[in-house]
Amino acid sequence: MARLGMRVAGRYRLDRNLSRGRIGEVWLAHDLELGRDVVLKRLAAAGAAGFDRLWAEGRALARFSHPHVVTLYDRVRSKRRGAASWLVMEYVPGGSLDGRPPMPPSLAARLGAEIAGAVAALHAAGIVHCDIKPGNIVVTGDGAAKLADFGAAYRAGDVETISPNGPSSFTPAYAAPEVMQGRPVPESDVFSLGATVYALIAGEAPRRGAPPQQETHPPEGEPRGWDDTDAYVAAREAARASILLEADVGPLAGVLSAMVRPEPADRPDAAGARRLLEQVAGAHEPVPEPVDADGAEPGGPPGSRRRWRPAVAASAAAGAAALVLILAWLNVHGDHPRATAAPTPVPAPVHRADLRGADPCALLDPVSLRGFGRAELDRQYGNFDRCDVIVQPPGDDTEVDVLVDFDLDPPPEGIAPARTVGVVSVVENPEESDTCYRTLVLSGVHDSTVRVIAKRYDPGRAPLCAIADAATATAVDAFNRGPLERRSPPANSLIHQDACTLLTAKALAIVPGVDAADPDPGFGNWDCDWESTTSHMDVSLRFDQGRPPSAEDGTSTRLNGYRAFLIPEGEGDGTCLVQVVYRFYRSLPGGQGAETVRLLVKGDHPVDRLCTVATDLARAATARLPRA
Repeated sequence: MARLGMRVAGRYRLDRNLSRGRIGEVWLAHDLELGRDVVLKRLAAAGAAGFDRLWAEGRALARFSHPHVVTLYDRVRSKRRGAASWLVMEYVPGGSLDGRPPMPPSLAARLGAEIAGAVAALHAAGIVHCDIKPGNIVVTGDGAAKLADFGAAYRAGDVETISPNGPSSFTPAYAAPEVMQGRPVPESDVFSLGATVYALIAGEAPRRGAPPQQETHPPEGEPRGWDDTDAYVAAREAARASILLEADVGPLAGVLSAMVRPEPADRPDAAGARRLLEQVAGAHEPVPEPVDADGAEPGGPPGSRRRWRPAVAASAAAGAAALVLILAWLNVHGDHPRATAAPTPVPAPVHRADLRGADPCALLDPVSLRGFGRAELDRQYGNFDRCDVIVQPPGDDTEVDVLVDFDLDPPPEGIAPARTVGVVSVVENPEESDTCYRTLVLSGVHDSTVRVIAKRYDPGRAPLCAIADAATATAVDAFNRGPLERRSPPANSLIHQDACTLLTAKALAIVPGVDAADPDPGFGNWDCDWESTTSHMDVSLRFDQGRPPSAEDGTSTRLNGYRAFLIPEGEGDGTCLVQVVYRFYRSLPGGQGAETVRLLVKGDHPVDRLCTVATDLARAATARLPRA
């Protein structure tokens, strides 16, 4: 066993013990060569098994240079007081997330989204972490989350990244059912992350309901002394029960329920979980300090409190007695029960002002559409009044665009609602060959509706109305759960602008017959149309977001310092489009996105004339924009 002040490999001085137990020890140390604090980890297991396990963790960590994964600096062997192997890792001064007081959902979602990004990178390299929990997540001084402790890392598929899989460690309170069976898959980490985010909000791990007819204690009169096999079987049986999301997790109720579904195929993947969590995530804010400070956590200072939770080793080579007990229990109790969420509150009426600030992506869930094919959320597809999920049906069928759209129209006349659920009445519009849509009429809202549309742009076989109905059910459920998640756009976003104010009467005078005082605004005033009564020329100005335009889209020019692209016949014959790049931003799935102003002129005029008018109007509109 190491001791205070000891030097490892002649370079690392052990300054403070952070954790010591039967599986090993972790120390805060000082790198005497580079003059920085580091964390040293040593497993207690001696011989080849302990060496292989530690080196396997080192190989797993060495694969990554990720902002939300603890960095591995070195791995060394010390021959002092017997041969010992150590991992030298980044010291994260904020400590772990274990033992923190309950957090607001927005903060828990932000931390969870950061870890989900790290987990997606792990999965891309063929590694399942297997033991995600608050104690294995540390935070930096500015509150960023980092995933630590890869001692349970498991090689998924045929990717050779760590040593051959042996026993897989897990923490029962956070482990997915398939991990208890010794069959980790990437979605197992999504389950554990969902349980972890819940724990950050509730202040404790989620409770599991007891399986029916299960005896969780020895028979009366029998000695208590369970051995490791008893503990494993009890943990295994507990994991088969439902995760009970009993605490109020606010806008994360649907997200966490999806993440902890019993069947791996029903959960989102790590990238999908990240996108779902980012919809709720708030801005960076301080992480609450631990409740008390009489313990220490690996990777953190002495003030980081760690609550003890049993870590149980399981493997395909478990003892015959344990295997028989597990199989017998599975035969009795059958399939996994479904996860349950907190009781649904009585919904309040929605108001149009609430819709303008709401995030339309809160009404869509890609997981609910995966029965129709691969589904991916696209938050940046068009104007601010919509959100899309792109569904790719199996085979060669054409993709389907499923969108939720806030619409500045009254409820449709002459069509009675097919059903009313809580505060939402659903109108089933007539099916068309390439489109199926439903109109949601909200209680208390008389001048706006919400449309759920499933459409394709090429012939295909996908059942559009079945897809639209699945998306509608998700949207109706979201409205009835309570207030929708709010967006938190930056101050320089076009979402704060009024498209109808960007063209003055003087600017519009170039189009005879236009009444500048009578524009036709769209929802949120994020688009605006002007129609000429004499010149057969119409003007449309709207905001857009998504892929930045490039020279491939049209002729590049500059308008009031903004980069712009002139696109003759950009939306068909008799049109000219000017697309102005207002600001760039980092796109959620990675890469760069752009907010743009789209100025379209259409009419019965030569295209050169239309483009001259479009350019002049775009120049006038950009002159009234605040600098991004």
